[in-house]
Amino acid sequence: MSKCVINNLLQIFKSSISAVLPEKLINNVVQFDPKSEQLSIAGESFSLLNKNLYVIGTGKAVQNMAKEVEKIFGPKIKHGIISIPYGSSCNFTVDGNVIYYEGAQNNLPDANAQATASKVKNLAKQLSNDDILLVLISGGGSALLPLPKEPITLEEKTEIVRKLANAGADITELNTVRKKLSDLKGGQLAIIAQPALVISLILSDIVGDPLDLIASGPTTENKDHQNAAVDIIQKYNLYDQLPNSIKLILGNKNNLETFPRHKVKNLIIGSNKLSIDAAVNECKTLNYSAIPLSNAVTGNVKDIAKKYVKLSKLLCDFMENLIGKEELKDQLLCLDIPGSNNHIDNICDLEISASHVCLILGGEITVEVKGYGKGGRNQQLALEFSNNINETKDNFQNFDVYLLSAGTDGIDGPTDAAGAIGYIDLVPYAKNENIDICKYLTNNDSYNFYKSFDKGLMHVKTSHTNTNVMDIHIILIIKK
Repeated sequence: MSKCVINNLLQIFKSSISAVLPEKLINNVVQFDPKSEQLSIAGESFSLLNKNLYVIGTGKAVQNMAKEVEKIFGPKIKHGIISIPYGSSCNFTVDGNVIYYEGAQNNLPDANAQATASKVKNLAKQLSNDDILLVLISGGGSALLPLPKEPITLEEKTEIVRKLANAGADITELNTVRKKLSDLKGGQLAIIAQPALVISLILSDIVGDPLDLIASGPTTENKDHQNAAVDIIQKYNLYDQLPNSIKLILGNKNNLETFPRHKVKNLIIGSNKLSIDAAVNECKTLNYSAIPLSNAVTGNVKDIAKKYVKLSKLLCDFMENLIGKEELKDQLLCLDIPGSNNHIDNICDLEISASHVCLILGGEITVEVKGYGKGGRNQQLALEFSNNINETKDNFQNFDVYLLSAGTDGIDGPTDAAGAIGYIDLVPYAKNENIDICKYLTNNDSYNFYKSFDKGLMHVKTSHTNTNVMDIHIILIIKK
């Protein structure tokens, strides 16, 4: 695999991150005039005259969101509490009004994050009608704001979420359960903060941008059915394994306190679509025919890997004039990649003479964990893709095909990698290094495969990006 191709793939991915850096997004929507004390958010005005401004933040992207908010409002902020990931390297100077707390090591709720969540609840409880609460939310906010309903312990809540994730539950299902078991999620933070005005600025990390599920919706009305969490737990045959504390809370009726809709404003300021648009533009600068196909990819990693191989084969057949546009369109519809049907015309507009094609997709897939290895969904996808395309390698004799899959937050599972690169010749090269790819796939040990393979060059490592809008999948097809 050429070093030039690796660099191009990384350049495209990094451009997708740059587009959703929190400081850019905040400045796009927030303006404040200190003389008139008028706040404008996405064109809507609020008076801060004789008002106290408080700030709360939770998520992988809120460090730089909060940093920018501090620059905009300065001493107008009376107090702020920001919950950021462990290892965020929060070294910038603050004036003491806004305090940053690290927690949730390896993206898992922990005692530090729980202590911060308690501070957040106490702050919200003290607010009055003369206060405005600005809430900054991004993906990862669930782990960074854990406050289980009593008598549930943090360990008990974390364990059921872990079991659900390992059983293949998607982010919607996980956050539905989290909301039911939490003191702040599912709109509870907004309720506790009354009678203050609550304004939330949100970076979406969930397909479809559902406000009630991003960071488990601390400022969004919870409209889940009474038995939704129980149904999900039963779906994965985990109910009988629950401790009595969780069964007790699951059996309680939802909080009957009316959600203060007229006192809460929720605004999404960044999403996966923005990242994909930026990646497409970067592809064009590199002279690739760029095709945005979906920002809503979900499903099991094994299924998605197979679909991506079939998608690549269809493009290769079209580029060799083996199928026409109508057959291409029909086959793509049958392939049914989540979120792609409304964008298939983007592929069908491709000129048959194209020799360098780059498909850009985004979303968040799941891994059913059966082994004891180390990895994440993006590294697993790159490895599964490489294995699958190798099995049909004879169908790609005139092409090189690559897949970069990585998380925009820079973190893939409990690892220091954002993701990895897979390609058509990876398996033969691995065999040359006496590496058994099937062993690593079976043990869900994609991280250690990529650490060992090719001196680690196929790992995508960015460290914490301080943003989070799900994952980016880049499929590059080059005609020889």
